[in-house]
Amino acid sequence: MNLRAVTNAIASVLIIVGAAMLTAVPVGLAMGDPPAVLRVLLYCALGTMAVSGLVVILARHGQTLVFGFHEGFAVVSLSWVAATLVGALPYLLIADLRWYDAIFETMSGFTTTGASVIERGLPLRSGGALSQGLADLPAALLYWRALTHWLGGMGIVVLSVAIMPWLGLGAQQLFRAEVPGPTHDRITPRIADSAKILWGVYLTLTLLQTGLLCLSGMSWFDAWCHACATVATGGFSTRQESLAFYHSATIEAITILFMFLSGVNFLLHYRALRGEWRCLWKDEEFRFYTAVCLLATASIALVVTGRSIVTTAGEVIPSASYLTSLRYAAFQVVSIVTTTGFVTADFNPWPAYCAAVLVLLMYLGGCAGSTAGGMKQSRILLLLRYGVFQVERCLFRRTMSNVRFNGQRIDPIVLHKILAFFFLFMAINVAVTLALCLLGVGDLVTAATATLSSLANVGPGLGQVGATSTYAWMPPAAKLLLSFTMLLGRLELYTVLVMFLPSFYR
Repeated sequence: MNLRAVTNAIASVLIIVGAAMLTAVPVGLAMGDPPAVLRVLLYCALGTMAVSGLVVILARHGQTLVFGFHEGFAVVSLSWVAATLVGALPYLLIADLRWYDAIFETMSGFTTTGASVIERGLPLRSGGALSQGLADLPAALLYWRALTHWLGGMGIVVLSVAIMPWLGLGAQQLFRAEVPGPTHDRITPRIADSAKILWGVYLTLTLLQTGLLCLSGMSWFDAWCHACATVATGGFSTRQESLAFYHSATIEAITILFMFLSGVNFLLHYRALRGEWRCLWKDEEFRFYTAVCLLATASIALVVTGRSIVTTAGEVIPSASYLTSLRYAAFQVVSIVTTTGFVTADFNPWPAYCAAVLVLLMYLGGCAGSTAGGMKQSRILLLLRYGVFQVERCLFRRTMSNVRFNGQRIDPIVLHKILAFFFLFMAINVAVTLALCLLGVGDLVTAATATLSSLANVGPGLGQVGATSTYAWMPPAAKLLLSFTMLLGRLELYTVLVMFLPSFYR
């Protein structure tokens, strides 16, 4: 493995992270943050860029940097770890988080998980006061918190490929190792051009939602932060009560729409923006994804009708009507299936059927090629079809595999990889759940859903990690384990697991 090439690429990614962190300084200045907060962010950003720039110069000096699959996997996995360590500095120096809490919060941001350890009573270095919630944190820190979502949603390495053309030597390996989903279709023959187009669509959706939220009564700052979290399917809010704080059906409707859109393959968005609107409904995964959202919403709303609904803002709605239940069911369903993690209602007290459906949605996740987590709808659809094929083969033993997706026959090698992914996903889910139980993390429901939520990059779970709870109470070892689980889920297992093979280093 070419260590100079790997070091050079990781340092290049950190330059992007440092530049992004630097943008928090003018935002904090505009929002009236204390000078001490702005100085910390400025020093962290400039220090990261300076050190990373020096490493880039030294790594490239007199060497031809050659990328292969080994280097691609190493760069992607280690870049996310390095970005997390650098991104955790503002939490350590401003919010006074412990080092493992800062790593958890930053990893949760970059992987778009949305699980948080920030709660009321958090000590702040600036002024020495105790925070009464997210709204009391400096605006620059909340902005950086939202920006970690936005950078991680489409992928910090893919962003680097888009704006640093000299990384083109290994662009294909980097792109394939980071972009989620069973397939990695190119929009253009050049990977760098494809990355630019994807980020262009991503930015367009973010700006469009920001504008709509501003028109609906949000401040520009809250609108931008929530748009970053929505389009990245992350779920970090600037309010402890999440979107229920605003008591606005319009804001919730806008967020539902953009959460749903962000769970769709971005390749379809690009084609739709070019006028090929029919491509959406022609896509089998999009139809399956839409049907799942509609059926889950309708059934949960029916079950919740007539019961009390408690919002995350503490408001109690007694004997909710079907329309009211539909409003809250739709938000929770779309938020969970897209692994965004925003909440407007506490779904812990809801009937067991609702909990079972929401857990199932965590497994499914969004579409391949989207910013959503989970197993991806296309994998589930192909597994269902492969199961039907194997049942039919009991009668017709000489039948050749003819599992199709969007009219194309799927290669058996792809199906085997999907089966292996399903097994690894479930095995890791069970292993981490058992580890959390050994670490004394609550009850089985809490441990199991915290694991699934981290692996699928959802955020909230059930039990003690429900809609109105944080992960602050967990022991340090559990937080670090879940941080690693988030990384596994965001990079879809293989990219990280391959680095644990002895043969990888030969």
